[in-house]
Amino acid sequence: MITGELKAACRDYYYLLSQGYPERGSLKMVGDRYRLTRDQRSILYRGISSEPGSSVRKNRLINLHPNVHLIIDGYNVLFTILNYRLGRMVFISTDNILRDAGSLHGKLRDDTILQECIDDLFQTILPFDPIRIDLFLDSPVTSSHRHQQLIEQKIADFKFTGICSLVHSADKEIRSIRSGVLATSDTVLIDKTSVPVTDLARLVLKTMYRAAFIRIQEMLEC
Repeated sequence: MITGELKAACRDYYYLLSQGYPERGSLKMVGDRYRLTRDQRSILYRGISSEPGSSVRKNRLINLHPNVHLIIDGYNVLFTILNYRLGRMVFISTDNILRDAGSLHGKLRDDTILQECIDDLFQTILPFDPIRIDLFLDSPVTSSHRHQQLIEQKIADFKFTGICSLVHSADKEIRSIRSGVLATSDTVLIDKTSVPVTDLARLVLKTMYRAAFIRIQEMLEC
């Protein structure tokens, strides 16, 4: 729910970042002032970056195009799709990347809808005929071994070349990659990677559900 208080909090938080104040301290100050919930604070933290940071990440973004080596930050992309499917808030951040409020907090109790999200993902990728898909999952996430098996089966079903790797830290593995196109909304990864980035979760939701999203930038301007 977008309230007047949340819009005011977004503007205050953006102002503090623009003045060079630290993110965590600014988030606590603004969150406490407006008595924001955990998810509302997450909207601020994940949805708003300084103008320079937003500009740099916008410039890394490309549209997905055919015949690329696609590297997918697995849970990052799938959980954004899943949160949308569960009716939770997703939004376009100030750096023009789709994010969610992180409502799952790394926990998933029902594989059924996740399987549907995996299918949505591969149905969307299929027309682009990627040269290869490398998808990374974080092993500490509950049921990650089973999720890896589900994804490996989908890779085989769709006759893609590629693999789903279960690793302790997907971020660490992805940071070492020097070629291909990266699908993620993770700010740190986007800032650190040397490869172009595509907003795959956004493409999936627009393709499969014709989804429309709230733009945080518009909340700052109203």
